[in-house]
Amino acid sequence: MRTLMYAAATIIAIAASGSFFSATANAEDFVYKGHKQCWYDQGWKGPGWYWCGYQSRDGKGWGGPEGFQGWHH
Repeated sequence: MRTLMYAAATIIAIAASGSFFSATANAEDFVYKGHKQCWYDQGWKGPGWYWCGYQSRDGKGWGGPEGFQGWHH
């Protein structure tokens, strides 16, 4: 009975975190030279492609503006 309760709690925790159901990638994310690139309207160098999560890290992660690698947001 205890094992069943732990299994149920684990399944609920995974489902609640969303990690179980979020296996698809965002259509606006690309990988370039080993870094996932995300579009940000307001990054440290203005609108453009940055390493995901690096839009506020001045001097790091800039990919390029609209059209970089032929990508459009």
